[in-house]
Amino acid sequence: MVTLHLSAADLSRTVLRAEPSVLLELGAAGQRVFQTTVPEHLVAWRARTRAALRPVMWPYLDLCRRERWFPDFLTPPRFGGELGPALAEVAATPAATLAAELRPRIEAGELPPRVGPLADGKPAAVRRLLDAMEAFHAVAVGAYWETIVAAVHADRTVRGRAIVDAGLDRVLRGLSPYLHFTPTGDTYELSYRCAFGGDVGLSPGGRGVTLVPSYFVPQPAVLDDPAGPLVLTYPIRPARRELATGQPLAHLLGRSRAAVLQVVADGLSTSQVARAVGISIASASEHTSTLRRAGLIATHRAGSSVVHTLTPLGEHMLRAGRPD
Repeated sequence: MVTLHLSAADLSRTVLRAEPSVLLELGAAGQRVFQTTVPEHLVAWRARTRAALRPVMWPYLDLCRRERWFPDFLTPPRFGGELGPALAEVAATPAATLAAELRPRIEAGELPPRVGPLADGKPAAVRRLLDAMEAFHAVAVGAYWETIVAAVHADRTVRGRAIVDAGLDRVLRGLSPYLHFTPTGDTYELSYRCAFGGDVGLSPGGRGVTLVPSYFVPQPAVLDDPAGPLVLTYPIRPARRELATGQPLAHLLGRSRAAVLQVVADGLSTSQVARAVGISIASASEHTSTLRRAGLIATHRAGSSVVHTLTPLGEHMLRAGRPD
């Protein structure tokens, strides 16, 4: 059992990230590929991804094969959605950290001997790892990123409304069926049963908790960086439909405009659309104007900003544009 001992200060500094972490999703996808069973909405994804695996990916996949372990250096404290900066952080991992995390696993026979050069911090091995991560990302995560982001945004929208309507307490109670939130006097406990190891207690000490929603992770997990907030990643509610790329819609509207239509399903402002899709605010404004003139979205003012939502026609096109 992993138990987070939270103070009132920790709760006041608890935040919910607006986007998934590319490295967390990549690592969880790497582990999902090797699992014997996956949720129904990932069955076809796993089959497609397995068929697309190539030798260049193995320096990364070698580190993903153990279901109950994943190297910490592959999930550094930065939790952005862009692959380039994330890979740069992995590339900057000190050789001592690589040795400490990998060498004991190699000696125990839990990792293949070919991981040895990476454990030694050899520059060529680090380069092969980065190439492997980029190649695997392209087939397992990058091709589905728009759908993943849209699903995470939808989850965050629901929980954001719950915070307004019922408070953070209600959100933490319903975050995951694996998590248990219990008030204990002046402090609070957020706990979950870990798949391995004994009982562990962690106290953020006023740093707060950063909640990171994830599409691929199967169960909650804690990443504790002493220099920053304590991070709790949790699985979003299972999708009802198969994970798909949405390419047919992209062919009709164009990749960026199709992505805008998908994220608008969550009811976002122009700046939120820009951030979710990874485009400028000016481009987001142009795309939303075009979609509005086509009758696919509606725009409403909410205070100092505007919020875009799907029209019935837009909802129909979004459903029709998904692959069967």
